[in-house]
Amino acid sequence: MAVSFLVLTLPLAACQSAATSATSTPFEAPRIPNTATATLASSSTPTATVMPTVRAPESRAIPTLAPFPLSAEQLQAAAAPVIFSQPADASAPMARNANDHFYFTLPVDADLVRNAVPSQRYAVIEEDPEVNSAHLGLDFSVNSRTKVLAAAPGKVIWASYGLLYNSVNYIEDPYGIAVVILHEFGYEGGRLYTVYAHLSEVKVAVGDVVERGQLIALSGSTGLSSGPHLHFEVRAGTNTIYFTRNPELWIAPPEGEGTLVGRVENSFGYQLMNRLVEVRSLETGKRTYLYTYASAYRVLPDDYYEENLVLGELPAGRYEIGIPYLSVWQRAEIEIKPGAVTYFEFKGTNGYSFDLPAVPRPENLPSN
Repeated sequence: MAVSFLVLTLPLAACQSAATSATSTPFEAPRIPNTATATLASSSTPTATVMPTVRAPESRAIPTLAPFPLSAEQLQAAAAPVIFSQPADASAPMARNANDHFYFTLPVDADLVRNAVPSQRYAVIEEDPEVNSAHLGLDFSVNSRTKVLAAAPGKVIWASYGLLYNSVNYIEDPYGIAVVILHEFGYEGGRLYTVYAHLSEVKVAVGDVVERGQLIALSGSTGLSSGPHLHFEVRAGTNTIYFTRNPELWIAPPEGEGTLVGRVENSFGYQLMNRLVEVRSLETGKRTYLYTYASAYRVLPDDYYEENLVLGELPAGRYEIGIPYLSVWQRAEIEIKPGAVTYFEFKGTNGYSFDLPAVPRPENLPSN
């Protein structure tokens, strides 16, 4: 998957997906995982601002992530009334399916991303052996001091160390230097936040109002980080690690490309965790390998899709999905629609389904 998300305006429309066949073949493990599926494309030029900076210390200890209870202030903030408005920049499509929410744009210039797939996707097991939990964001592999851009308009509520432990004096926080934006629109009656972490320097201050695409920081490797990259999170409802969502369901796909969303279960309706999935283009032959969510701990699926797999930025066209089940590759064809979510369910020996979930439309969505 290429990590490029271009700004795109699309009208609301129903999203449909189609399957033409399903087959079974003996299981053979892939040799080259994480194959890229698209070409990187540039995003809009950021607007620079001159602000106070926060810089990394010369040395730091690296703690592990740990759960923590919500403070009284956080609980009070979560219960405070929210005034909703349409995002200031409607160039990112709101949705094609009534339950989709492409509210954000890429937080870095796609031309500056070093690899063609995310370093780590949402809900995979952390690469660091000290962290035995699911990854709660989307990582973009970029060089240190790459410009980091606001994914949507909003207000800066954090721009320092100490995000996880809610203490600006705690410079050993796993997130390192981080920026948090409270956005001026919400979702299902709650607030929306984006988090930008492992930064080397911030270019905004708490209280600043920022626009989509504005320069807010420079990337780095502060906190619990194996190397320079940007860790990006979407939080819905409350600004804590317990309210993250998969960013690939919230970032607008580029023109001519779409997002694949799946719920992978066994024959008895239980989700298959950390299960290999192959997605192969029937037009180019390119294959992408990814895994379903590795854990349900601290991971929140979408309220509508209740997914455990998301693959963004697939060029529109025909694909074959392959999932190994009972030592056999269970395969089916699917069509990716441009600018939209294409949904599937895998149900073990009961095969594939391509019907959208029968759940009512969420309330209080931003309107176009």
